[in-house]
Amino acid sequence: MKIPSTLALALAGGLVAAPVAAQSTGPTHPGFDPNAPMGAHYHEGEIGEKLMLLETALRCNCGCGLDVHSCQFQMQCGVSPTWTQRIREALEAGESMEAIQASFVADFGPAVLMAPPPEGFNLLGYLMPAIAIVTAGMLIGLVVRNSAERHPRPAGAASVSRDDEERLREELRRLEEQESPDW
Repeated sequence: MKIPSTLALALAGGLVAAPVAAQSTGPTHPGFDPNAPMGAHYHEGEIGEKLMLLETALRCNCGCGLDVHSCQFQMQCGVSPTWTQRIREALEAGESMEAIQASFVADFGPAVLMAPPPEGFNLLGYLMPAIAIVTAGMLIGLVVRNSAERHPRPAGAASVSRDDEERLREELRRLEEQESPDW
């Protein structure tokens, strides 16, 4: 039996690459709880808050499309724990959030950002929804306006003279007498 080459490569790759277990990097900062379990992931305190902000601002490059924090706990990725550790160590060393984010952009390009910066071609992504909404509103307004012009309103009734009004009343009274039962 012949195995297709793509299947053989996939099987061989599965045998060669060991599965990566989800890892979590616990902070080494002295301000954290020393009684916490090893490998715990913290987002408490100033460093923990900054860590969470940076983890959610950076897209993991394992191919999942999730932010670093979500990928680490949903995809059991091998990349995101190392990125979290890199971020945490940089924060503990006193680096600013902007400098850490800039270092990731320098290493992996602007695609590493969950929200690309509003500059150049990216502006189109920020402005296009508003332009589409305004354009759709204008088109709907034109269609409604043109529809109203094609179907004019019915003309109002002409005023009735006193003689015609009296004649109509007399006719209505006669019709009512004819149709009413004689009791």
